[in-house]
Amino acid sequence: MALHLPKPRTKKPAQEAVGLDGLKVSVANAATSGVEKSKQVKSGGLAGLTSKVSVKQLRTELGNEGLRQAAIDAGRTPPSARTLRRWAQLGRIPHPDVLERAQRRAAIERLGGIDAVAAKIGRSRSAVSRYRSGETNELRADASKKLKNVKAQDIMKRAGVLRPDGTPKRAVIRVKGGVMVRNGADEGYDYRVRTLDFANSDTPFTSAESRELAAALANDDHARVVALLPYRVRPTLRSVLGKERSRCRRGRRQRLPFARIRFVTGNPG
Repeated sequence: MALHLPKPRTKKPAQEAVGLDGLKVSVANAATSGVEKSKQVKSGGLAGLTSKVSVKQLRTELGNEGLRQAAIDAGRTPPSARTLRRWAQLGRIPHPDVLERAQRRAAIERLGGIDAVAAKIGRSRSAVSRYRSGETNELRADASKKLKNVKAQDIMKRAGVLRPDGTPKRAVIRVKGGVMVRNGADEGYDYRVRTLDFANSDTPFTSAESRELAAALANDDHARVVALLPYRVRPTLRSVLGKERSRCRRGRRQRLPFARIRFVTGNPG
């Protein structure tokens, strides 16, 4: 008789990123989702540290004609004015290829247009134009890196992370972790939460570290953000949560840490 066993669960492989020390760090997908959650907090300019903007903002920056051109570049029928209004109201573009080309077009416009971007990354006008339209998926390695850095610098400036002289504000990390335990069969679950504030740490983030952290957030490289945090944040949080679990009779589940990141004015060190 054949056995009908359940299919094994598919598990996304852990992402890899490079920390400040140059070593590769394996980052769990749950940790990167925690960083995405922290970017929803609209304080300290963090909400603006993203390379992806809302559909409503895309329509404001590009206009209807710009969004129509993005659809044409993707090989689709130009959307009507009614369709564009519906996209803005729903806050989403149903076609990923159109959304990608619209994001590229808006990013290049924010940087001053095709000619300005070509001069900044050292490529021809036609190369940038092909990239904007999606005719080429990626620029060459050196040009792609330069464009990434230029975009991150512009995003950090618009988000208010940089001072007028171009130096970054000091990064402040506040990590919140919790342990859910079962105290007994009749008592139900008990939630114990600890919040650690690294604002007044003995080893605050330096100017270079704050810039790296802001650049990773601006590029939506959430694995890189997590890779920059462990060496000073996670060991302390792990020890605190470990002590909390040891005080409980039967620990059942430990919640993943939720990091809230802010950039404040102060001496970067």
